[in-house]
Amino acid sequence: MHTLPKIFFRWGTQIVHMFLCPFFCFVFILLYEPFRLSQYLDMGRDSFAFNLSICFAIAVVLQCCLRVAFHYMKGIRHFTWAHYIIWCMGEVMVVACFVALFLSLEDQEQHYLNMLMNTTGMCYLMYIFPYTILTLSYTIAAHKEREKENAAKEAGDTSLIRFLDIYQRPKLIISPYAVLFIEARENYVNINYTESGKVKKYELRATMASLEETASKYGFIRCQRSFYVNPAHLTVLRKETGGIVYAELDEAGLPSIPVSKKYYDVLAKVL
Repeated sequence: MHTLPKIFFRWGTQIVHMFLCPFFCFVFILLYEPFRLSQYLDMGRDSFAFNLSICFAIAVVLQCCLRVAFHYMKGIRHFTWAHYIIWCMGEVMVVACFVALFLSLEDQEQHYLNMLMNTTGMCYLMYIFPYTILTLSYTIAAHKEREKENAAKEAGDTSLIRFLDIYQRPKLIISPYAVLFIEARENYVNINYTESGKVKKYELRATMASLEETASKYGFIRCQRSFYVNPAHLTVLRKETGGIVYAELDEAGLPSIPVSKKYYDVLAKVL
């Protein structure tokens, strides 16, 4: 299954989810009182508005926590649509569990499991509307971004990179966007790039120093003595135990690229 577009992991996307989904449910319940919710929220004490407000606050707090956690899922290379659907279903389930806990504590006559069964069904039926609308909106936005990228790549065909060997002979001519990263290997450099949706590697007899001007011209960033990366494919900087930092790129199956302290700030600015 296709990898989830990067737009779903952005902070702006998370903020919209944090507040829009609970707000939609709050307004929907307030206006229409579906599923006979008044009997659950009123509890015979005229506490409908109070309990609804508390449930709304619980939903907002939980969505904030869950969406902050989801933002950092961008470091997973194979986060697919199936994973996203499961995550969204899990979010709604967590909200239902805590809302049921609050309502069962408010109404001691209601058993928690019975309340959970009711709130779970209600939450899924209400949340499906904002989740579907947001998912469709971001899918359309991701499609438009891909179209712009493809147009940029096609426009860039007139300014292709020409990688020259030590004798200044052109060995690889390629679109700048297709280049993923460049790695030094003794007297050679390996140019990792994409072609027809597949990751390929070209071994060029050259040095990193000889490629410095070309790399700078096309916006590649040096992240370590032996590596250049294309910032267009950079997704996350991951810090391991001991302070070691690795860069992750957006193509599946690529190794983690080591980042030295000298170049960390430069890379961090492009994310």
